[in-house]
Amino acid sequence: PKRAVKLVRFDHAVHRLVAGDGAARVAADAGYADQSHLHRDVVAFTGATPAAVAVEPFLAVDDLAWPATA
Repeated sequence: PKRAVKLVRFDHAVHRLVAGDGAARVAADAGYADQSHLHRDVVAFTGATPAAVAVEPFLAVDDLAWPATA
């Protein structure tokens, strides 16, 4: 359940980042404790910073966060 909550929150946050919202506002609205908490989750799921994720098409971010398994 905790992992599912993190994934839903991350998904919401990335959609907002890609839409052009600032990281601080996204972090607050998505329920992160602070901007650095958002940063840690984005890096953990994608290996990229929030700024890098914000300029990626959303489907490309999906491939980073949930790579296909062989």
